[in-house]
Amino acid sequence: MSAMNKALSELADNQNEKRHSIERVHVAPVKQRPILPWVVGTFTLSLAVGGWAISYQEPLDPIEAASSDIVYRGASQQVHDALNPISVPSPTTKILSKTDGMIHVKAPSVTSPQPVFIAARTVEQQAEPGLPTSELELTESDDVASTELVVVGEVSIEHVELTPEELSIQAQDKAKKALDNSDLKNAIELYSEALRYTPQDTKLRQTLSALYYGKGEVRKSFEILQKGISRDSDNITLRLSLAKLLLKEKQQTTALSVLTPLPSNVSVEYLSFRGALAQKSNQDDIALTSYAKLVELEPESGRWWLGLGIQQERRLEFDNAKHAYTMALQGLGVSGQSQQFIRDRLKLIAQLEEQKGES
Repeated sequence: MSAMNKALSELADNQNEKRHSIERVHVAPVKQRPILPWVVGTFTLSLAVGGWAISYQEPLDPIEAASSDIVYRGASQQVHDALNPISVPSPTTKILSKTDGMIHVKAPSVTSPQPVFIAARTVEQQAEPGLPTSELELTESDDVASTELVVVGEVSIEHVELTPEELSIQAQDKAKKALDNSDLKNAIELYSEALRYTPQDTKLRQTLSALYYGKGEVRKSFEILQKGISRDSDNITLRLSLAKLLLKEKQQTTALSVLTPLPSNVSVEYLSFRGALAQKSNQDDIALTSYAKLVELEPESGRWWLGLGIQQERRLEFDNAKHAYTMALQGLGVSGQSQQFIRDRLKLIAQLEEQKGES
């Protein structure tokens, strides 16, 4: 115990010696500089820099200004929405209103902190003034940040009634296309429709009749032309068409009966066909009137004088026949064979007159 106490006593003496050995250090105080000059200098420098920046600042681009204004308004709207959550509209709804020809679009931001930009294009309207303006409501998904909206104006539909002639032309155009595609059945139906619109169209009636004849429906072809003649009895074109078709079907007598009437606007073709048919059918009276009318219309033609001379000779009108034959020799369009025939007839008439004088 005494040894332990002695060790503890020595340890205590050593600690007391260390405490007495620590000396106090004297530090010189830091000299403080005045603060006011620094404050005044900093303030003056900031004013100078700010004035220089303002004097040399370029005017803000209108597009950038508009963008800044939109961003500012978008931020203000977010603050307002945060303070007034009840007044915020549905995030998927956009309401369009039209005022003075301009379209205004209101669209709240959905997921992006930046405002949603919607490009709207107006289309010039052809509607009549005073028509109601429609409002358009569109929806978009939550992840759409930009939308292009095209608003189409009111469409004015005016009912225009086509004339029968215009409807007939449309049907004929379709019929021609059907013929180009070798669709004869459809072409006949379309031409028939066109003829119902314009039954007075002679050329259309001839075309339809020819299609029926080409299809083998001869009776139907005749009926088409006969109905046209019933509507206009002086239509010499339809009479000629029907007579030629009847002649192809070897109905010579019926063909002549179609040409028997003499319309006021009779043509040379009509008269020549009528005279030839009458001559072949031994209808001398019809043939005589035909050739007599022909020499009035074309007195320089030798052919018509020849036909007239033949009919006069058959009626034993020898003096008239000699005059007609002589005019035929002097006329135009007479072949060499016909000229020889005329000379033979003149000799025969001369012999007959001599015999008659002797008796």
